[in-house]
Amino acid sequence: MKDETERFNKQFKKKLEGLLNSYSIENECDMPDFLLAEMIVNFIKAVGQPIKKTLDWYDVDSVCHPKKKQ
Repeated sequence: MKDETERFNKQFKKKLEGLLNSYSIENECDMPDFLLAEMIVNFIKAVGQPIKKTLDWYDVDSVCHPKKKQ
């Protein structure tokens, strides 16, 4: 599972680099597209678990994080 997730993240990052480049988004912050893509991927990884914990804390559901049936 971990290898599959890492492979997906690499593929996603590569496609994101191309998307950023095709719209010249990197020019907005004067940062190469590959670094900007890496920063976005790292941000998503960093906020994922805290968001899930917050949903648990408030005992709410989301499409991506359904509550366990009791």
